[in-house]
Amino acid sequence: MKRKHFLTLAASGAGVLPGARALAQSFQQQVTIGIIVPLTGTGSDAGRQIINGVRAAVDETNVSIGSFGTAYAYRNFDDQGALAQMIQNAQFAASDPSIVAVIGGLDGKLTAAALPTYANAQLPLVVAASTANVVTARGYRNVWRLPAKDGTEGQLFARYLARHGKPKHAIAVTQDGDYGPDVAAGFVDQAGALGIAAETYAFSWESPAYDASAKAILAKNPDYIYLCGETKGLGPLVDALKTAGYGGAFGASEGFFNQGTLDRYAGALNGTLISTSFPPLDRAPDVANVLSDFRARTPVTALSAFAYAAAQIVISASKRTGATNRLAMLSALQAPISYDTVVGSFQFGFDGDPVDPNVYFYTVTGGSLKYTAASHPSAFIL
Repeated sequence: MKRKHFLTLAASGAGVLPGARALAQSFQQQVTIGIIVPLTGTGSDAGRQIINGVRAAVDETNVSIGSFGTAYAYRNFDDQGALAQMIQNAQFAASDPSIVAVIGGLDGKLTAAALPTYANAQLPLVVAASTANVVTARGYRNVWRLPAKDGTEGQLFARYLARHGKPKHAIAVTQDGDYGPDVAAGFVDQAGALGIAAETYAFSWESPAYDASAKAILAKNPDYIYLCGETKGLGPLVDALKTAGYGGAFGASEGFFNQGTLDRYAGALNGTLISTSFPPLDRAPDVANVLSDFRARTPVTALSAFAYAAAQIVISASKRTGATNRLAMLSALQAPISYDTVVGSFQFGFDGDPVDPNVYFYTVTGGSLKYTAASHPSAFIL
């Protein structure tokens, strides 16, 4: 399973927004946020959602800047979903002295491969989308990630399950691709520690044998199946399991938190608990005003919301320390400071992941996703 989340502008694959530059020229100085995402190809829609989120945060910030303040701008780079282009764009971003940080990291595997380039340029990278463990597993001190990583999501799901209807035998089902195995591993390890008999079942992503996999899974007599992957890849297994006679409960990871799940599997997965890093923003009173402005500027999706939050963090660090270059920004982001954003509060650990990651559970109910609970209490959500 390949992880694809959650316009060629110039020969370099980059473009500066004229409006943002014109605005910045009215103020004392400009700080630019680079955005490296696919703008062409299969990931272009997700890339545009990230750009929309950053743009909304930048525009909201610039409305309140005084005549002697710092204006914020953003510069887009099209990575085309290709490692070579991502590396080249990181180099282009590093050559622009006004760029203090980059927001991106849509594809975890590509982002991890490009990390040495970001590190060599001492360019801060704030990851708004990818949950791949590998993004923060290599010890780089210039990368920060907002959503909970795959292994953590699996662990938090197991903890919640142990408190609510502890099953006798759970199977974490995944495919042998980029997304899913780390979620399953986290779930199985944590479930075992909490006294739940749990194991992983993996099958091919390239040549999936759904009927055969369903029979093999049911031969193990599970009463709970945790789907660790995406709707497109694991959804057909749900039908195969139902056809083969499975009558137990399902759970699912963030890859099922989408409209496609409801369109195709609302009936088969009715009552299924789905985990995601995306909080129910309408239950977050502290961000009501920010959310209203955000919605007025662009559609609010999980990707655009985390991109908005990433931009808030960069802007907050810049304002707090006066950072106007990437070395100062690197130092600012490495400080153990808390950031309040539209998707919650963040403090980052040494590895670049949130110190207190949280995931939120939604239940498939009557053709919709109904918010159920957070993995642990938070002052952010009512």
